[in-house]
Amino acid sequence: MVASILLAPGVARAIQMSWNVDTNASYVQLTVPDQAVYVASIGQNVTARLRDAGDNSQWTDAGGRRAAVAGTILADYADAVSITFPSNAHNLYALEQTNLRPNPAQWDPLTTNYTGTGTAPAAFGAKVRGTYLVTVDVAYLALRNVRFDVASGVVPVIGGALATNQTQFGISAATGDVDGLQTFLGQPVPDVLAGELPPIVQTNNAGGTIQNLGGRDRKLTYSISMPIAIEVEGMTLTGSAAGQIVAYGTIPELPSLRIAPAAIQTVLIAWPTNAIGFVLQQNPVLGTTNWVTVTNSPVVVGSEKQVTLPASEGGAFYRLRQ
Repeated sequence: MVASILLAPGVARAIQMSWNVDTNASYVQLTVPDQAVYVASIGQNVTARLRDAGDNSQWTDAGGRRAAVAGTILADYADAVSITFPSNAHNLYALEQTNLRPNPAQWDPLTTNYTGTGTAPAAFGAKVRGTYLVTVDVAYLALRNVRFDVASGVVPVIGGALATNQTQFGISAATGDVDGLQTFLGQPVPDVLAGELPPIVQTNNAGGTIQNLGGRDRKLTYSISMPIAIEVEGMTLTGSAAGQIVAYGTIPELPSLRIAPAAIQTVLIAWPTNAIGFVLQQNPVLGTTNWVTVTNSPVVVGSEKQVTLPASEGGAFYRLRQ
């Protein structure tokens, strides 16, 4: 006797899902307040103020502190039960929609100091003002090639909500361009072209929601609220990140096994070829944990993967496992 098992009744199994980010509704905003930082080149503390190039009063969205997010999120999802975000498995990045100084294309490697004044697309950026005796502009900063990461263990989904403080989020990679300016102290902030920023990934204080849109369609809203620390040429600027990522996913239709008699004392087991990442397992006794992966390589026949196995006298149970 041969039987097929796919899902135990009443038990939700986690399935790998890809969630497509809604760029129009997804963003990350950085806030860096005025603060004292130590500048090694002059051996003094200065008050750093990040400002929009056209507005000395505040670091505005127009100055590049807010960026839209695009890409996809990969997660293991058990419907209405739990979700798990594997680290470094996503394709999340900030769109470069703001033109900010400096412009890397104008960089002259033959000179000591960058002297261009042009702008180029970037995700985040600002003008840096320093106060030491007097307030002067000391540098322009632009963050480019910004990629984000979200990681977690198994996060319960209770009533459609994800608990707070259960995930980690932040900038996993980025390059920073810095245009240091001449002041009465010389050039306290050095020029930098495509300097790599250390990862800024830590506990996210916010949670999120997963909404059932009907059928197998789901909507993920991942909220962001967390502290950050940006390192720029020996200076550490602390602040916070806020925002949200809205993404849509469809629970894949689970594949089923087709089992049929084959030649004498053999049985044919088949499943769809579009069942990516599944392996065939067998167990002589249902209800135990003694599932063993079938090592026979499947043969593709039409739209099916097929395996022919010896028939078991005492019976056997088969299942697909992702």
